[in-house]
Amino acid sequence: EEETPFVELQNVTFAYEDDSRKILHHLSFKVYPGEQVTLSGRTGAGKSTVFKLLLGLYQPGEGKVLIQGRDAFQIPEHEKRSLYGYVEQRFHPVPGTVRDQITLYDDTITEGQVRRAAELAGLAEAIGALPQGYDTPITEDGGGLSQGQKQLLCITRVMLCLPPMLILDEATSSIDTRTELKIQSAFTRLMEGRTSFIIAHRLSTIREADLILVMDKGRIIEQGTHNELL
Repeated sequence: EEETPFVELQNVTFAYEDDSRKILHHLSFKVYPGEQVTLSGRTGAGKSTVFKLLLGLYQPGEGKVLIQGRDAFQIPEHEKRSLYGYVEQRFHPVPGTVRDQITLYDDTITEGQVRRAAELAGLAEAIGALPQGYDTPITEDGGGLSQGQKQLLCITRVMLCLPPMLILDEATSSIDTRTELKIQSAFTRLMEGRTSFIIAHRLSTIREADLILVMDKGRIIEQGTHNELL
């Protein structure tokens, strides 16, 4: 019998409420457990909108967005954190310390788990160098941490719960090369055996994907592996 897709988009069309222009037109694709999918295409092609639909933030105008056979929009908030991890371009701090950024106030998480997640993400050293380590308060602008380290903080959050699905917006435009390599290897560790969606800006990421979806003006214009598309 056929394996059930982990994620499936069935003929999805979408427009933001205050705008009559359609952002996505009749999008359909299937992704199986453990596959790595890269979304490629220029700015405004609809890649981020696909992410928002996968995260259940919006409901499609037409069609279905299914995660493990369930409507993504209907999945309750409390289940989402154990279902998928989202690493975005901009870090959104919560009020509190470095530790709070990682645990998001979940007091069932132990100190050991926090430190191990930071190790895995390659951030332990940077946190150790902060004035109060894990107890250092993080201000609105992410005080004391560089842009790249903030993105590693997002990765550390995800490393804690290691969900079966990952959604990674891997923009590293404002990051120095050394941190970029750290983020790259943290992503690689994170994606091991997980179903992953990446908006990729770099060719190396695109090459490794099981499925590349090339988008343009809200449509998938090509799909396949790197070799097939070449």
